[in-house]
Amino acid sequence: MAPLWLLAMLSLAGGFGLALGWRAWARHRGVVDAPDERRLHATPTPRGGGIGIAIVLLAAAPWLGQGSAWFAAGLVLCAGAGLVDDLRPLSPLAKGLLQAAGAACLAVAYPLWPDLWGAAVGHVLAGVVVLVMVNFWNFMDGSNGLAASQALFAALGLAALAPTLAPAAWLAVALAASCLGFLPLNFPRARLFLGDVGSHALGFAIAALLLMVAGTSGGSPWLLVLPVSAMVLDASLTLLSRARRRQVLWRAHREHLYQRAVAHGWSHAGICALYAAWTLAATGLALWLARQPAPWAMAGSGMALGFGIIAYSLLGRAWPRPAATGRTPHGSPTG
Repeated sequence: MAPLWLLAMLSLAGGFGLALGWRAWARHRGVVDAPDERRLHATPTPRGGGIGIAIVLLAAAPWLGQGSAWFAAGLVLCAGAGLVDDLRPLSPLAKGLLQAAGAACLAVAYPLWPDLWGAAVGHVLAGVVVLVMVNFWNFMDGSNGLAASQALFAALGLAALAPTLAPAAWLAVALAASCLGFLPLNFPRARLFLGDVGSHALGFAIAALLLMVAGTSGGSPWLLVLPVSAMVLDASLTLLSRARRRQVLWRAHREHLYQRAVAHGWSHAGICALYAAWTLAATGLALWLARQPAPWAMAGSGMALGFGIIAYSLLGRAWPRPAATGRTPHGSPTG
């Protein structure tokens, strides 16, 4: 088995080189995102650059040991659904079915706490986790560097919470390094977008890390949500707000907190830094709470999430949603 540093270097080079090659191909073939009323960019930009991350993760699958074949199959289905949609529009139903098939593959290998409520429920809950992470990362991929940097920090944070290095560390290193390789093309100025293939791959890998670490996390499994809380809070609270106002949930919009911040004058770099600061602080808190008695860990993580909900509400008032948001009759279901 190769050392972690070699896996990191190969993943870094792969994430950058494959993205760079895809950018040239996408520009030649016209696979670009054009500016419109729901997007935050002003010039046509090639999409689908996250295919490099997906390929790196697929290449790293053999290092995951037991469950690696299911991981690879699920990744191909989820990232493949995104790739098809990047190349030509895919209906929400078809995309959802492919995501569900990919989620089922990963759930077979890594059921969520089957000892607690039985294998069948554990498989179902694991599938839900995968679908949530895939779609949340998709929704949150709309600002330069945000989705890739959050996946990088979350991967390292989740690996740090694992009581043993393998196999979560191998996946975390491959994910973090490939994201680092992609970021120079996406941040601070976006010359290439992840596309759905990239956001799906990131969400799928984060879900895999969550399920792997949850299986070995001992008495403090609730701490695992803290490294992903920035993405989860924004995506889930925005989704609940839209549901409360009876809007079509899969229709593209500009209501996420990061989108509203950019609309009110924040730079993409500022938004990326703000979310990174939250994730690093939340991960540091999780690592500290992991050394405390279980009741303190539960209370501390609950208070952190409660503070995040309050912060979302206060910032939402400072950055009110656009008056016409969510009523555009066209667009893909991404955030």
